[in-house]
Amino acid sequence: MGGALTMALAGYWHDVYIGAVSVFFLLIMAQRFFGDASYTIIGPYIAEVWPNRLRASGMGFSYGIGNLGKIIGPLGVALIVGSSNYVSPKITLEALFPEAAVSRLLVWPDGLMFIILGFETKGRSIEEIDRSLKAPAVGGLASV
Repeated sequence: MGGALTMALAGYWHDVYIGAVSVFFLLIMAQRFFGDASYTIIGPYIAEVWPNRLRASGMGFSYGIGNLGKIIGPLGVALIVGSSNYVSPKITLEALFPEAAVSRLLVWPDGLMFIILGFETKGRSIEEIDRSLKAPAVGGLASV
């Protein structure tokens, strides 16, 4: 969520300077801090939340879905900025804010899914988490 906010602000303040330092550059550095730091959490978390029998294929599936962004990302940028080059779209300063804003809006559903579907694993063993994943759900379709 911090990465999404700092990226949107970077697009909005692309032409602002503090002395000789570009605010755009500072906010991109902050975005990379939040964006890259999330990967130190996501890998272990994904390994914990898949049941034992599905752990390897579940992690592969999760990473595979995440890697779709490497294909969809440049296509989306090209569509947003109106470029005909879908592989390596060139962005203008006028298109910088709309592209950054739309790109960051697409990150919010990721955070929302962690809030809605995620569960705390701190202080629990893999075996304990696995048992809770195998337990029947209370309410909902699983108990019907």
